[in-house]
Amino acid sequence: MSFGGKPNTSDTTKISGNGWPDLSTDGFRRIRRIPPVFDNDSMAMAITIAADAVQVELSRLCVAGSPPTLTDVQAAIYTRAVYARAHGDLLPEFATQDRRKEANNMATYEPEQQHQFWAQSTRDIRQLLGMGRFTVGLI
Repeated sequence: MSFGGKPNTSDTTKISGNGWPDLSTDGFRRIRRIPPVFDNDSMAMAITIAADAVQVELSRLCVAGSPPTLTDVQAAIYTRAVYARAHGDLLPEFATQDRRKEANNMATYEPEQQHQFWAQSTRDIRQLLGMGRFTVGLI
């Protein structure tokens, strides 16, 4: 936020992937259509935590502790998984932050929407693991 109270649209944080694709708050804003009025530091923290959670779930793809080399499509799926999880985690926070006219959209803050974002992340993780959308097993 600038001193004049206007959103700073150039504010971005790069998040190192440490072998996984690098991410950024700018990319998160563009892909997930997040208005620039929301706090960059909160988004960076949520993306970092979501990336760690996704990487833990994808750890079986690692070879000798190193992340796999991903194709462009796999990198896009990984990025979507992380951003969807971070977006779902941030929805309650977005609802409590000061809203300007361009950020006031109550429909996106429903608990159902949060679960849909988390479900998208789970589907993407399953796809990267070579699993189908659903698993059936015997009890």
